[in-house]
Amino acid sequence: MTAGPENQDAFPEVRRGGWVLSAGKLGLGTLLSRVLGVVRDILRAYLFGTGIAADAFTVAFRLPNMLRALFAEGTLSAAFVPILAEVMEKGERDEWKRFVLNCASLLALTLVLVCLLAILVAPYLIPIIAPGFARVPGKLELTIQLTQWLFPYLLLIGMATLAMATLNSLRHFTAPALSAAVMNVAMIASMLWVCPRLGEGQVTQIQGLAYGVLAGGVLQLAIQLPPLLRHRIAVRFRLRLQDPRLKRIGILMLPGVIGMGVAEINAFVDTFLASLLPAGSVAALEYGHRVMQLPLGVVAVALGTAVLPTLARFAARGEQESLEQAFNQALRLVLFILVPVTGVFLVLHAPLLQLLFERGAFAGGDSLALTARAFIFYSVGLCCYGAAKVIVPVFYSRQNTRTPVRAAATAMVANIVLNVILMQWLGLGGLALATALASAINVTLLLRALRRQYGLRAQRDLLRSAVRNLAAAALACALAAAGLLAGRSLEAATGLPGGLLPLGAGLLLAMAGYLAAARLLGSPELGFVIGLLRSARRHGG
Repeated sequence: MTAGPENQDAFPEVRRGGWVLSAGKLGLGTLLSRVLGVVRDILRAYLFGTGIAADAFTVAFRLPNMLRALFAEGTLSAAFVPILAEVMEKGERDEWKRFVLNCASLLALTLVLVCLLAILVAPYLIPIIAPGFARVPGKLELTIQLTQWLFPYLLLIGMATLAMATLNSLRHFTAPALSAAVMNVAMIASMLWVCPRLGEGQVTQIQGLAYGVLAGGVLQLAIQLPPLLRHRIAVRFRLRLQDPRLKRIGILMLPGVIGMGVAEINAFVDTFLASLLPAGSVAALEYGHRVMQLPLGVVAVALGTAVLPTLARFAARGEQESLEQAFNQALRLVLFILVPVTGVFLVLHAPLLQLLFERGAFAGGDSLALTARAFIFYSVGLCCYGAAKVIVPVFYSRQNTRTPVRAAATAMVANIVLNVILMQWLGLGGLALATALASAINVTLLLRALRRQYGLRAQRDLLRSAVRNLAAAALACALAAAGLLAGRSLEAATGLPGGLLPLGAGLLLAMAGYLAAARLLGSPELGFVIGLLRSARRHGG
């Protein structure tokens, strides 16, 4: 049985386009951003390794990133997009423009106040977040200084995020998908041309990377403005607090803020505990997490972002069957891609990390071993991280932000307990494994809530799809291991450095084996992806 046209009935969106085509375009933009992100991390590892400056920047950037998640990215989109969908469904064009400007004005005012307050309290917060830094002379002071410099980024990315949510609701995905790419370009440029001009030491050069972050925030906002202006959305301050929809957004955001707070508590607990481990552990944890995030961002985040406006419209119209179909499509596609990626990561982690990072300040010492330990155990939870990205939007589409919070809070408690237990035996790897196991708990709770609250359940086809994926992935892993051994032998014979041959041979054999097995097993997901690519080509990419 092959993945022919008859199997595409499980994915009727292939024939009529829809959110899946938008997800494909968004995924391509996200892929560009993630590839640039890898280049950024390679340069960062080359310049700063896992030394004092790298640890300080990792912690300093975490605080504004946490507040970005709390006040902008996840929670704002979850509350803003469904309500904007309601306004747009009524066909009141001028009204939804006023609504967008009102939200933007209130968000800008809020973020300015938050930035000022955070800059003032940073000297008191950082010693709590990373107590182990005080043992190294100058490390704590550098972290505080970088934190204060980086906080204006919160205002820039907050406004950019609202613009992204608005454009996504209008089915405009290109500029939002490219916004993260321009951020990475700014950071890469700063490391290539600004950092080397600030001096020889890493402590002074890392300041140039902070300048790159701020420049990237400006570019992320600027790239959203032309498409907004094309939709005749004026950029001006226009605040009307009497709008009752602002109160609704606030009510919807509150559980989301708590939920994102739960996620950030997990991150801070990881940072706190990693700062007590050998030097470089905080940066190594970040490097491992960033590489693992590459396929997650391209696949799961793209699908989750693209499907939310569609789910919101289905929910507003009461189209339960269409909503359930879109949810199942997204979930099956995520697992179809991430199951083999997980296996390949586990088999090929050594040459992958070696090729990416083993040079400059990163080379030698324990940097590679620490990063590999974190990466391996993070990768165990890759499918669960991806599944959550497409399950949570179902709750958001129904303006239910409380249920994901309850599930995340339970997972947080589990993560903290597992952190303390597992780090005793696995060290840095225990922190990453605890995150993976907590994510599995989170997904289990979310699926159970979907069934109980809305009658939504993963269709029977999902189980068959999972079995096919696992069988095909097993073959892919075996071929990846064979390619790894063959590549190492050829590398030793030719003297080529860097792990390129083992990685390339393993990846090529794994990809060919997985696609061949998926076709032989009659995977409808494979037929869907092929149909999506053809549809994208007909629509001009």
